[in-house]
Amino acid sequence: MTEGDLRRHDRTDVSAPVQLVWQDRTGTDRFENGRVLNVSASGMRVEVSEQIEKQTYVTVQCAALGLHGRASVRSCTRKGMKFILGLEFSAGLQWKPKSD
Repeated sequence: MTEGDLRRHDRTDVSAPVQLVWQDRTGTDRFENGRVLNVSASGMRVEVSEQIEKQTYVTVQCAALGLHGRASVRSCTRKGMKFILGLEFSAGLQWKPKSD
């Protein structure tokens, strides 16, 4: 970790499709296809076309990274026409890089 970086785990840059499922404020099921930008043992950064509120729990499915489970939206920032989500894994979900 670098000075001033409070992250517990190093990030790995990747580009992989991801599917997110969550319920909005009204209880309606929502679905979004996005792209993983980077991942660590405890979370990931994802680009999506729709804003998702902070503290929303989403179900994450990313076959390319072997991930399927729950995560909490920790940040949502507009970048052009897209939104960048910071997701923190929950309920025991963890990513482990494949060993070569």
